[in-house]
Amino acid sequence: MTAPRRHAGQPWAVVTGRRLSTRSALEHLDDLVRIVLLTEPNERVHRPGFGAGLGASTLFQPLSPGLAATVRARARGSLMDALGDRLDVVDVEVEVTDSTLSALVVYRPKPAGETRTVTLTLPAAAL
Repeated sequence: MTAPRRHAGQPWAVVTGRRLSTRSALEHLDDLVRIVLLTEPNERVHRPGFGAGLGASTLFQPLSPGLAATVRARARGSLMDALGDRLDVVDVEVEVTDSTLSALVVYRPKPAGETRTVTLTLPAAAL
């Protein structure tokens, strides 16, 4: 369940030569999935229910199978609430090891897109 770590980005960026670089619609959707997963509930003032909360607060909890089940439920619900008009969540798998928490989200973009996978790996706070 390991993949190269990639941070979420904006759909547009200024690159060398002051040119505008755009990302594909599917790459942007992958980034939106990461943003929903990492945003804490109540972090956004006008959307207090937005976010799965897999960021800093999860890092300071003991890594256990119970945490994995909680993360799985929060991730699925948050993705459907925030991006349900853009994608269908096919599966959410969460794996807890001694030092990391990994979430694998499989989704299908609407309308009738190819299945895509986003992996997010978080290190434990104290080893």
